[in-house]
Amino acid sequence: MSVLSVQAVAKRFGERLVFSDVSFRLAHGDRVGLVGPNGVGKTTLLRVAAGFESADAGNVALARGTRVGFMEQEVLTHATGTVEEHARGAAAHLRELEAEMHALEPRLGSGDPELLERYSEAQHQFEHAGGYDFEATVGRVLGGLGLDSLRDREVATLSGGERTRLGLARLLLDDPDLLLLDEPTNHLDVAALEWLERFLIEQDETILVSSHDRWFLDRVTSRTLSFEKNTVTEYRGGYSAYARQRAEREAATEKAAARQAIEIERTEEFIRRYGAGQRSKEARGRGKKLARIERIEAPERAQQHGWRLEAAHLAGDTVVQTTPLAVGYGEPLVRTGMLRVARDARIAVVGPNGAGKTTLVRTLVGDLTPLEGYVQSAPTARVAFLAQAQLELTGDDTVIDAMKVASGMNDAEARDHLARFLFRGEDVFKSVGVLSGGERSRLALARLAALHANLLVLDEPTNHLDLLAREQLETVLQAFEGALLFVSHDRYFIDKLATEIWPIEAGVLKRFEGNWSALQRLRSSGAELPIPEMETAGGTGERVVRETRVPRTRPATEAARAGKGASSAQPRSATRPGAPAPGDRTRDAKLRSNAKASPLRRVSGLRALEARIEAMELQLRQLSDRVSQIAQSGNYMETRRVGEEYASLERDLRTLYDEWAKESEKSE
Repeated sequence: MSVLSVQAVAKRFGERLVFSDVSFRLAHGDRVGLVGPNGVGKTTLLRVAAGFESADAGNVALARGTRVGFMEQEVLTHATGTVEEHARGAAAHLRELEAEMHALEPRLGSGDPELLERYSEAQHQFEHAGGYDFEATVGRVLGGLGLDSLRDREVATLSGGERTRLGLARLLLDDPDLLLLDEPTNHLDVAALEWLERFLIEQDETILVSSHDRWFLDRVTSRTLSFEKNTVTEYRGGYSAYARQRAEREAATEKAAARQAIEIERTEEFIRRYGAGQRSKEARGRGKKLARIERIEAPERAQQHGWRLEAAHLAGDTVVQTTPLAVGYGEPLVRTGMLRVARDARIAVVGPNGAGKTTLVRTLVGDLTPLEGYVQSAPTARVAFLAQAQLELTGDDTVIDAMKVASGMNDAEARDHLARFLFRGEDVFKSVGVLSGGERSRLALARLAALHANLLVLDEPTNHLDLLAREQLETVLQAFEGALLFVSHDRYFIDKLATEIWPIEAGVLKRFEGNWSALQRLRSSGAELPIPEMETAGGTGERVVRETRVPRTRPATEAARAGKGASSAQPRSATRPGAPAPGDRTRDAKLRSNAKASPLRRVSGLRALEARIEAMELQLRQLSDRVSQIAQSGNYMETRRVGEEYASLERDLRTLYDEWAKESEKSE
């Protein structure tokens, strides 16, 4: 028996036809995915199925007594109370059954068979609906969706992502007969996604879900409804099966349409040639047959893009490398071992919300100073960073102006470049403030492409992109010849691109060579990733705080500001060994021994070592003054070159400190 039946449904907004002749059925336990580009009507169809909007044609029918749960993308805008209070407000049907049981209990002593039967039926329904397990289910759902620590928070104080998760929790606790979900995976980290998948499968829910999360669709759904040509076509299986079947069907349709077009052209040529001659009767017959033929329409092709990301030349095999790091704001949020980003790296950074993924990548690109350790880049490294929020793409600037500011292009160059990212004609004069999420992402990528980086650092690049746009982005990134470091919760995206994964677990960054599927196989075997070595070369557990800023590609308008902060990023001069007491000097020398020293000729005798140290400290002070002068002139590249010379001298100086400490200990 069908839980939901949709027959020949159509919907219009004014003169615009959103969809028509949409038909499908959902039986108990069906889990069906709803896919299609942004704007085709997925949310509208879900609202029509839920009864929140009426159809302009057709019919929607629910089985008698069916309770429908509908989750929209924007939820809890007017909710009050705490997180726990809101969650416990779910499952009104359980409270009604419980109240009925309590009302009947005092009268059961009368032995009335009718009362006993009513109580037994209510108790059976209460137990079957999970009433006796409700308290445990509340804890399970809040914990699974990452809300357990927020139980006492007022709903009004929650972020948008936290509200979405609470709305989903409330819906799951309501335990409806039919779940209609609109992008339920938004704002969920990987752990919450995996929990939600297990919950939906174990509970045997009946679901119609619109989602761009292809991994989620593969795990949860067994049928797929695809929006095509203003209607819906049904496919067997989850997303991967759907994509394969659709590609095969479109290829077959394209071939059939091409064959038919050739045959039609031959028939029309015959009619033109023999329409007035001896074979005119045959020509008229062919003409009648041609008029009756059902034309095969070639499949619609998505608007083609010309995206391409060209990598700048890199001299060497390493773009960025680090000592063991501690990153965060005041207190360490993430600790790492030594890290290396190779010239052909494809690295995905994964972990729970709030684990420090964005903080880590911002540290690696030089936006943040590490709390401990340092980051060093290759001399020819060029880094382009795509931030998650894209806050620079707001306001009244037009698309073309935003492109020109980022690239230094003139009008013609900017228009030609934007056209490859599907901004054509009047689109280039749109205000960036009114762009959709997908359009804003395309503009951000267009600005990235103009920078010719050899390391792309992307923070949640698939946010707001529909399935087609995600697939196009994957194609572009697969062809990119530079290094790629990205933060993502999109497991399908990770699986397709990553050859190395950096999971953040309990504040520690681990490393795994392989894609997402390989990592899942390792975890399912019960194996754990090793804890990285987070001690430095000195073995003392102390780390020198130092940063070598990674060269970021900048818009032409920012070039003048490029060197202003460079002097502050340079290492500080070490304390001279002649000033403090011998014990202090030994301790200071050990604290500075974390970096691997360059080979220097051994010098015997404390006086000779101290003389060399004083001379090298003088060189460092002179270089420090020179860095400041060059930084004020705005010559970023020269600042960087002198900064690297400074760093090399400082490493040599630390080696001399170590030698001085050893000689001092021998003489005591």
